[in-house]
Amino acid sequence: MVEAATMRISKAGIRTRTEDTRHAVSRAFTFLELIVVLVVLGISTAIAFPKLNRLLLTEPEPLRSGRKLVRALRHTQELAVATESASLLRIDTQAGRYWVTDRQGEKEARTVGVSSDIEGQFPDGVRILDVEPHEVDPEKGVLVVAFDPEGYCDPTVMSLTSAEGRTVKIVVGEWFGEIELVDEDSSQ
Repeated sequence: MVEAATMRISKAGIRTRTEDTRHAVSRAFTFLELIVVLVVLGISTAIAFPKLNRLLLTEPEPLRSGRKLVRALRHTQELAVATESASLLRIDTQAGRYWVTDRQGEKEARTVGVSSDIEGQFPDGVRILDVEPHEVDPEKGVLVVAFDPEGYCDPTVMSLTSAEGRTVKIVVGEWFGEIELVDEDSSQ
C-alpha cells in the first residue's frame, strides 16, 4: 500500500512531510463561479439604477434647479481661476435663464468659449424671488455674479421658489469655495 504522505528533504537538510496532492483542496474560484457572480451583479445593477434614477428625477423643484445653479456658479468660479481672468454668471431673473460670460467688453460680454455649454433655463414655476445684496438691473432683469481670477466673489444670497411655495437659498460667500445650497423647508 502506498503511503498518503511522503517525506522530503529541503535545501536546508530538514525533513518535511508533504501531503498527497490527489486530495488537495482547491482554494481558487472557478470561471463558472466568477460568471455567476458577474451575472448576479449585472441583474442587481439593472434593477437598482432605474429606481435610483427615478428618485433623482423626482427631486422637488426648486431644489433641482438650485443644484444646477450651484454647479454653474462653481464652474464659473473654477473657470475664473483656471483662465486667470474674471468670469461672470449672468442670470436673467425675468426669463429664468442663466449663462457664463467673461468680462471682455462690459457692454457686450461674450460667451466664454470653453464654457459655452454652461447655460440653463429654470423650469416653469421656478423663479428667483429675492437677491441680496446685489441689485438686479431693472431694465434688463439680469443679475451678474462676478468671480475674480483668485475665485473670490461679492457675497450673494439668492432665493429660488417654486409654484408650490417651496424655497431654497443659494449662498455665495466672499471666500474661495463657499457656495452652498440651503433647503429652507428641510431645516424646519
